[in-house]
Amino acid sequence: MTTTIDRETTVQAIEALYATGHWLLGQERFKDAADVFRAMATAQPEDERSWLGLGQAHEAAKQRVIAKEIYLTGVTLAHGGRCAIALARLLREMGNDADAAEAIDFAEGVARDNDDETLAALVTYERGLS
Repeated sequence: MTTTIDRETTVQAIEALYATGHWLLGQERFKDAADVFRAMATAQPEDERSWLGLGQAHEAAKQRVIAKEIYLTGVTLAHGGRCAIALARLLREMGNDADAAEAIDFAEGVARDNDDETLAALVTYERGLS
């Protein structure tokens, strides 16, 4: 017997995972949050929020190199401008200003391509920190 999950059920499940992951981050349960965001990323790899949450969980657990790779994956798989912003911030903290600038440039392109004013504002803010 094959079970088909409709789109609405999938959306609800993804939203529940996202909310649960953020709740766990707020409780400082970083490993649990990472597990939830990893499940979300597996189910919906094009949803940038999963990569952002997963990266945040690893950053909070002081696993910056892992977080960097996760943000980079979000940039690649989700074409994520916000992942690029997080990656740039982390790269700057790690002393890699050149790659951070490239990540900001990527985010700027995503903002422009998607007419995303919020992302454009984040890009402007991040450029001011450089």
